[in-house]
Amino acid sequence: MPIDIDPETIHVDDLPGIWSPVQWELDENERIYELESQATASLLWSVDAPETILRLLLMEHAIDRAFGPPDGYNEETQGEWNDELLTFKFKRPIKLIRTERESNYLYVEYDFGDLGKWALEIEPDIVNISRI
Repeated sequence: MPIDIDPETIHVDDLPGIWSPVQWELDENERIYELESQATASLLWSVDAPETILRLLLMEHAIDRAFGPPDGYNEETQGEWNDELLTFKFKRPIKLIRTERESNYLYVEYDFGDLGKWALEIEPDIVNISRI
């Protein structure tokens, strides 16, 4: 088990997070259970690790139904939008502003609207999170 954080392999991109629950037939109780127990966790899993960390620290992980593609949705990367699938997005959008990656170093900046701009610096032995 590694004891260092590897900033060179942490994925970062500017695509909005989306998630669709189980896509097979469920009875009403199963469907409600699946939605309540999986939606937020699955959406957090679908976004970059730095964004997930920031959302959890700021307690900004509330979700809404997505009835259309969110701003920044990229069909070439994320697939064709399907209005028939039940899909979720975060209530509060976040925008990736800047990414720098070097050997053993990752720096990302996010604009979180009225929550301000935030930066994460990730090295093998340290993670710094700051409002900028």
